[in-house]
Amino acid sequence: MDAEGGRAVIDEAATMHIGPLGSTIHVLRADAGTVAELAAIDWNRWFRQVCLDPVRGTISLMTPSRLHGDLAAILDDIVDAAGSAVTGASKGLRDTRLRGPGDPPGTGMEPDCAFYLGERARAYRAALVEGEAAADRFFERTAPDLVVEVEITHADEGKVERYGDIGVRELWRLHGRNGTRELRVELLTLRPGTPPRQLAASHLLGGLTAGDIRQAVDGVRFGVTANERNEAVARIVRRRRRAAIRVREAGAARAATV
Repeated sequence: MDAEGGRAVIDEAATMHIGPLGSTIHVLRADAGTVAELAAIDWNRWFRQVCLDPVRGTISLMTPSRLHGDLAAILDDIVDAAGSAVTGASKGLRDTRLRGPGDPPGTGMEPDCAFYLGERARAYRAALVEGEAAADRFFERTAPDLVVEVEITHADEGKVERYGDIGVRELWRLHGRNGTRELRVELLTLRPGTPPRQLAASHLLGGLTAGDIRQAVDGVRFGVTANERNEAVARIVRRRRRAAIRVREAGAARAATV
């Protein structure tokens, strides 16, 4: 940053690259003060997804591809349906920027999907009923339970830890490639100040595995009615519940023979 004349100047030229799903991403790097100043610009007028992170000193501007948008919408349906079935309440947050309590206004990260689940979803609904100001206050002090990132790019370095520091409990990351049906799902549990830990199954959504989520993605993608899409998710939730019951019954049987 060059402070001469009171102007904020970005140290390095912007870099542009194409993500694995075909999205266009511009990344600028600057010091924290410059990032905070640039937050005054309405970047979303020109870019669909924006991340202004003063901690990492990055400004990421994304124009998502059609495939990116489709997968984000599919995961919205999956988490919403599974969250409602497993926790009894689910509330999605789209087009919203997540920031830490000490971060400047206008900065933050925009995940592809973000959700309150269970008690947090019910508390957020109560705030909405009270009014938009109450909902804004709740959102400012309460991180989503779960976020989803559909397209992983070079601009995402350090982003996982930032979500954990903000208070997000779980992150789902999708790894895919444009022109293929390949899709890999990574589930991570997050805690402030500690490295993310990979999960074999979701802690928040009834033990859903990466395989369950991939199967649900196909079911929702090819469903042409709301009922078909909901049923695609309901099938994997029911299957996971049956598996959990079998494990509990087997454990009880072993304990009875000891």
